[in-house]
Amino acid sequence: MVEPHSSVPMNRVMLVLASGIAAISFAAILIRWCAAPPLVIAFYRLLFAALFFWITSKSGNLTQLRNLPLKTLQWGGLAGIALALHFATWITSLNHTSVANSVVLVATSPIFVALGARFILGESARPLLYWGLLLAFAGATVITLQDAEGSNTSFFGNLLALAGALFAGVYFLIGRKLRQELDTAPYVTLCYSAAAIVLLLGTLLWRLPLFDYSAQTFLTFLALALVPQVIGHTSFNWALKHLSAPVVSIALLGEPIGASILAFVFFKEELGTMTLFGGSLTLFGVALAIFSERGKA
Repeated sequence: MVEPHSSVPMNRVMLVLASGIAAISFAAILIRWCAAPPLVIAFYRLLFAALFFWITSKSGNLTQLRNLPLKTLQWGGLAGIALALHFATWITSLNHTSVANSVVLVATSPIFVALGARFILGESARPLLYWGLLLAFAGATVITLQDAEGSNTSFFGNLLALAGALFAGVYFLIGRKLRQELDTAPYVTLCYSAAAIVLLLGTLLWRLPLFDYSAQTFLTFLALALVPQVIGHTSFNWALKHLSAPVVSIALLGEPIGASILAFVFFKEELGTMTLFGGSLTLFGVALAIFSERGKA
């Protein structure tokens, strides 16, 4: 929900969310250009993002981070673990099931967030929010499943993608709690650092190479960190202080629209009628969900 004492105009919140959607839409494009295992891609994405905030954060933010109580550090660490598991399971699922199945299953994260916000955090929700959620999810389903018929799928891959949705939901729910007491920079620095450490342990456990990649691949890692992560995910983390967790997570369903447009620009993948229909449905669902929040000041 919108914070009662927030002085940030709703138009600015919407602009930040739109920027975040545009930024994360580049993720699929950049991952396609990465010649590396999924865990390595996820590790460098979070490592470079964490380093960015450690280097650029103001001294006041670093002081706030150093003076955090143990309980807050533990919650931030849990959020980072959830984020690491989200990327690890989702990106890995792409090696075991179709892209369409993976994307639509991981896109169910708003359902976990909405249920968690309602029954765990005790946040109230208007029926219009859930109608928006259903419409947005239906639109994302149309986009991602339009070519799924006849593809070979793996039950294991589908479970990984669904696990990715669950971990994303946990990440947003913890973020909703911590963003009420932490500024954006200290929060994401904590989360991204914890996630990078978890992913590093995963790469070492599976004995994956960390350095045997081309300069172009490392530049792609850096681009993944700066665009989808620093700009994209951080925009959503900022918005968590001004909107409810369900609305912020629903906005993530705008990613298939942006990714489809970028795929057309970079890979000449045409936008079919069903893609345009699904995209319109998703945007309408997101708008409906956001509209349901306007009166909850």
